[in-house]
Amino acid sequence: MNSETVLLIRNVKPKHYGGGELYQIVLAEELKKHGFWPVVVTASKELLAAAKRKKIEAVESLYLESQIWSGWRNFLLPVYIFKLKKLGRWYKELFEKYQPSTINVQSRDDYIIATLVAKKMGVRVLWTDHAEFQSWIFQNMNVWYKNWIGKMIVAASKKADKIIVISDFEKKQVSKMIAPRKMKNMTVINNGVIDRVNEYKKIKPKKNSFVFIGRLVRDKGVFELIEAFRKVVEKYPEARLNIYGEGEDAKLCREAAKGCSGIVFHGYTDEPLRVLAENDCFVLPSYHEGLSLSLLEAAMMEKTIIASNVEGNLAVIKDRKTGLLVPVEDSEKLAEKMLEVVEDRGFARELAKNAREYYEENFDFDKIFVEKMLPLYNKEKEEK
Repeated sequence: MNSETVLLIRNVKPKHYGGGELYQIVLAEELKKHGFWPVVVTASKELLAAAKRKKIEAVESLYLESQIWSGWRNFLLPVYIFKLKKLGRWYKELFEKYQPSTINVQSRDDYIIATLVAKKMGVRVLWTDHAEFQSWIFQNMNVWYKNWIGKMIVAASKKADKIIVISDFEKKQVSKMIAPRKMKNMTVINNGVIDRVNEYKKIKPKKNSFVFIGRLVRDKGVFELIEAFRKVVEKYPEARLNIYGEGEDAKLCREAAKGCSGIVFHGYTDEPLRVLAENDCFVLPSYHEGLSLSLLEAAMMEKTIIASNVEGNLAVIKDRKTGLLVPVEDSEKLAEKMLEVVEDRGFARELAKNAREYYEENFDFDKIFVEKMLPLYNKEKEEK
């Protein structure tokens, strides 16, 4: 058995908690199972609390509040570099304390400074991208006066031993965005979730119940979901929409749902699988997605799924086979699909069964970890 320490660095805003943060818990549990000692490094209060509940060691990290990008803010780049050096000194002390064999970096500023400090100390460096490279980190890379931080990240990528991206599409998009620069050490490893469906078999879902689990922000499509559900509840007053999560637009979402008694806001949940078990249909109408862990969990839990037809969702949902796809920002089409799963329960059950089978074939994290990820953490095994 191993006893090597692995630092999982996901340094995001203190109030942030989403799929990328949940992934740290899943990955840490898998690492522990194979004899490693994972330590989560983050500024996210919810992630720190989740790690504590799961008895995973965690360290509250420094977080750089300044998000300097382009235009006139380029003049403030020396300030950013000064703060980055301060963060680097903090990482040096952290690495000296824990003596990690590997760090897995999964956040913007840390791609630069944690990588440089780790390589100077002879530590193995992995990067994991949760579709943030294409969605915002590498935007405007080919405009010379914009996104100098993105350019610094590409330069630092040469130091990483391996860069994990979550889909072939992500790899193609990133390569296109940074061209003519290259990141030759990219490899595609799909996200996945651990199979726990048998733990929730005894829970009976409530009839005509829909659930959303995620951050309450506009680009998750929550406002369209609320509008669509109003049409559902007009025809089926007993229907329910259970919304789990918090976020910057939480107050606006609650205001948008006023007057519709079938919508219930539950706040953050640390039991997403139980929540999925209690509902008939999972809905994810996001404007963009990487490879959503909530979506994978819904497939694993054999749920009927309705999702927006954005690239990340297409990796899991094959329209009318493993779920139903709807256009982005289209509450009318979303309402139509929600009504369809209410009115054709046989078809809904068929979709759910197919989603479960597709999960078993492609997204079982135990299998993914052993076959594709374990060699990256076990340097000796990879070199053989």
